[in-house]
Amino acid sequence: MQWEYFDRMIVFAETPEGMVSGLETWINGAGGDGWELVSSTPLIAPNKDGVAYGTIGVHLIFKRPCTGVPEGEAGRG
Repeated sequence: MQWEYFDRMIVFAETPEGMVSGLETWINGAGGDGWELVSSTPLIAPNKDGVAYGTIGVHLIFKRPCTGVPEGEAGRG
């Protein structure tokens, strides 16, 4: 199976209700296009001394099956 990948970094927005990602609509659309979340990593912000103090976002990696002929595979039989 051949996969294609893409990544997306999301920085949370601070609101009166707390930190929000705003991903609801976008992530449902990506799922509808066949993308599957395979990994997430928190984005940690440093303080003035370089020490981590809080999560400010997330780095997401998605995959889905390739639908075309992979580069370099055309003409192989």
